[in-house]
Amino acid sequence: LGKLQNAVPALPWDAVLPQLREDLGAEPEAVFARVEHEPLAAASLAQAHRAWLADGSAVVLKIRRPGIRDTVEADLRLLKHLAVIVEKNLPELRRYHPQRIVQQFSASLRRELDFAAECRNAERIAANFTERPEIVIPGIHWAWCGERLNVQDFVDGIPGRDLAAVDAAGLDRKLLARRGAAAVLKMMLEDGLFHADPHQGNVFYLPDNRIAFIDFGMVGRVSERRPHEVAVLLSGLFTG
Repeated sequence: LGKLQNAVPALPWDAVLPQLREDLGAEPEAVFARVEHEPLAAASLAQAHRAWLADGSAVVLKIRRPGIRDTVEADLRLLKHLAVIVEKNLPELRRYHPQRIVQQFSASLRRELDFAAECRNAERIAANFTERPEIVIPGIHWAWCGERLNVQDFVDGIPGRDLAAVDAAGLDRKLLARRGAAAVLKMMLEDGLFHADPHQGNVFYLPDNRIAFIDFGMVGRVSERRPHEVAVLLSGLFTG
């Protein structure tokens, strides 16, 4: 599964260009000073291309795979049908509520298909870290964002899985771990809005032991009483 985080086979530029042209309302070269046709990374729902604004700033175009919504909806219908069969024919599995699981999974996946929602999530979480310069959330360029396109600042950092590069850059692993853990706990226990998919492909390490988070298509929300319950649980785990 780790290999699928950002290494799904990419679509050729010609396959994504018509949709990108439609979303931008112009040719990409008319909007950006330069666009790389070779993707930086590709995942199941989208692929990312590096580009530069007229002022020289580097950005990333996260382009939703053309036709992926229809594919997802077909798969979700199949999952729903399978869940019904499981509950009907396997009584020992009914207590796990397969249909409810599929319903929740479907709602989460449909939200993840909306890149405008991802942009809003990123800005909300960024606002919660304005006093924490060690945590970096890429800025969003709303002029070109929408349901199928997310244009955000390019993060020039070390991927989370490349610990050899972390050591070579002279970064402090222990400090990075503390800052990463503190950021996650802040999101969950203080802010009530957290990155729900912080795998290694969505984390980058920057100079001065800063940490950048990307990809906010999947976020979680915590009710007002839940942080206290989580704090009590953690306290029990570490002091029991």
